[in-house]
Amino acid sequence: MSNIQKYNILDFGAKPGELCTKSIQAALDASDCDGGGTVVIPSGTYVSGTINLGKSSLKLEKGAVLKGSSDISDYPFFGYEHNEMGKATSFIYSMNSENIRIYGEGIIDLNGDAFFRERDWYVPSSKIELAQDQIEECTLNVYSRINQPIFFYRCRNVKLEGIKIINSPCWTVTFCECQDVKVMYITIDNSLNVPNDDGIHLTCSKGVIIHGCSISCGDDCIAATCITDWNMPCEDIVVSDCILKSCSKAIVCGYMHSIVRNITITNCVVKESNRAFCIMTCSGTSIVENIRVSNMILDTKIRCGNWWGNGEPIAVFSTYHNSEYYRDGIPDRNIRYNIRDVHFDNITCTGENAIGIVGEGKNMENVTFSNISFRLKDSRNLGIKGRVIDTSPSLEHPEFPEDAAPYWLLMKDVDNVKFHNVCLAEHNGVLPKAHIVNCQNYTID
Repeated sequence: MSNIQKYNILDFGAKPGELCTKSIQAALDASDCDGGGTVVIPSGTYVSGTINLGKSSLKLEKGAVLKGSSDISDYPFFGYEHNEMGKATSFIYSMNSENIRIYGEGIIDLNGDAFFRERDWYVPSSKIELAQDQIEECTLNVYSRINQPIFFYRCRNVKLEGIKIINSPCWTVTFCECQDVKVMYITIDNSLNVPNDDGIHLTCSKGVIIHGCSISCGDDCIAATCITDWNMPCEDIVVSDCILKSCSKAIVCGYMHSIVRNITITNCVVKESNRAFCIMTCSGTSIVENIRVSNMILDTKIRCGNWWGNGEPIAVFSTYHNSEYYRDGIPDRNIRYNIRDVHFDNITCTGENAIGIVGEGKNMENVTFSNISFRLKDSRNLGIKGRVIDTSPSLEHPEFPEDAAPYWLLMKDVDNVKFHNVCLAEHNGVLPKAHIVNCQNYTID
């Protein structure tokens, strides 16, 4: 590593507080010509529009802040068409490269505040009247923003280490069709009001390790999907020792017509999230398989606004998903089991709603829960959507019976789901119940 050529952006004309896009890109181009050196961001705040890493690395020294421009015109379309977002726009991107690092003790400020209006909330219809502090939990209205702020496409051997990333206007870090990725000891701290400001989104990627990270964001903290290509799997992923907080899903495996498999998630703490851990598939066209989740502490808080989730510590569901907003059509598949070989072990749940396991046509196989503790807590916001399991993007959501009893589980239309060693805490002096609908060959002990 000591023989790698380093290029300081100051030597290319960058000045703190000024727009430095051309200077930073010149340093990156020089590094790229060297076969992939390292560009150094020294102490100070440097503003930039879109920069192409190419095959160069980026080091942010202590006290360095690389900040995105507040002018949307500084982020031109660079050629990638996203299945959901359309023309991709980024702050930092690299395509078809390898051996890239973004590392150091500095900060990448994605300047999301520049793309939203303060106190301009989108307040959806609610079954209850909302107080001002509840309204302030809602999403902000979306106008114009960059949609893939830090984006890697078909890159290999990519490492993000040590840095802090803040204030993203949309998906923070995306690895699309990448291989051999390591994200270690980074912090992502985004607004809790910005929709789609996912922390780390893995799409159609393989061989990913995420370890020791702290992520707080409005939308998913860590997502593994195939949203950019329904026909390419997302697989071989390890997530460990992370602390997560989300207004939507802290961790999610699968989405729409994705093929997601071979994932282990362990030793993580989820705090005050709308849904803590979620597996979601579209019946018939998708599959999530070979998933192990262990040694987790999951805590949920129902948040007002157009967020998915309704306080479920664990939500596992496979129902029909409405996919009219995607460029690519629905794959021609008829998969019998859309969720299979999924195992939870040593999970502590504290939630404002129950665990939800919802299938369609008995389309799950070999799903087990072992050593689960569950404590239900009071919720100010449970009445907003009602006592349902939120299976969005499905259009219908399973409801609990119309009684006042507390529930720890709603399970519907699945077979052969096993719960072993479930420990329930009383809620207001009453032991929570399970609501089972159209299920066979299940066990709860």
